Amino acid sequence: DKKKALTNPSSVFRHPADVVDSAELGRDDKTKILKQWELDARLLQVATEEGMSGGEHSLFEDVKKAQKRLDVAPLVEDGAPTKVGP
Repeated sequence: DKKKALTNPSSVFRHPADVVDSAELGRDDKTKILKQWELDARLLQVATEEGMSGGEHSLFEDVKKAQKRLDVAPLVEDGAPTKVGP
């Protein structure tokens, strides 16, 4: 389900590398999904630092590796991530 993957990648894919390996998605969709997954991972890191996570493991490093394989530019860091952006 592409729409679901674009808003919640981990509900469709088990691992960021699975996005890169998907034959059903084009490069643009893969890029959008990985950027969303990066934002989710960043938000999880913030929540963990603030003691608000449920113990989930952050896939941030795996997302970065998948982005590198696809040659995707990472989100521009401009301060701490929030629910609306990095």
